Amino acid sequence: MAHNLYLLRRASPVRQARGFSLLELMVVTAMALALAALALPSWRSLLERWTLRTEAQALVDDLRYARTQALARAQPVSLCLSGDGSRCASQGSSGWLVFLDPDADRQLGAGESVLRQHQARSQELLIRSNHARPVLTYQSTGLARSAAQTLTLAVSASGSARRLICISLQGRPALQAEGVVSCS
Repeated sequence: MAHNLYLLRRASPVRQARGFSLLELMVVTAMALALAALALPSWRSLLERWTLRTEAQALVDDLRYARTQALARAQPVSLCLSGDGSRCASQGSSGWLVFLDPDADRQLGAGESVLRQHQARSQELLIRSNHARPVLTYQSTGLARSAAQTLTLAVSASGSARRLICISLQGRPALQAEGVVSCS
């Protein structure tokens, strides 16, 4: 009887799976690529919105920091837009500097200390102001010079995603909700 079982096992070999065929692998890969192509535009939009939210909040935090430092040090502190992280620039920069400005000339000069420097994570980030010279200087009293500015952050010049930072007459920054197009 044991001998017959041995013959039965040997007579009907069990087939084992050896993997996928090349055709099956190509079909699955093509389907995965098609799904990824459909998801890519919405993923890019999500990434742009996340970048804007993060950078806008960092700018608001540094504006508040500049005001606090002006009060604590009893001397003017300025925040200016900067493209290279070493000098103040004009419109369309992607970063900013917070620096001690004892002469209150709103320019980073020799002997003036940089307190914070921020370079944007995305080179496509653009920051624009409604002022010709986008520099905000906090006096030793905490009040701002050149206040009542609107800073607009966008990921690219043609990008539809934008965030606004409204700076009051007193110099208080307020990050506006997504979709707000003007300061009231």
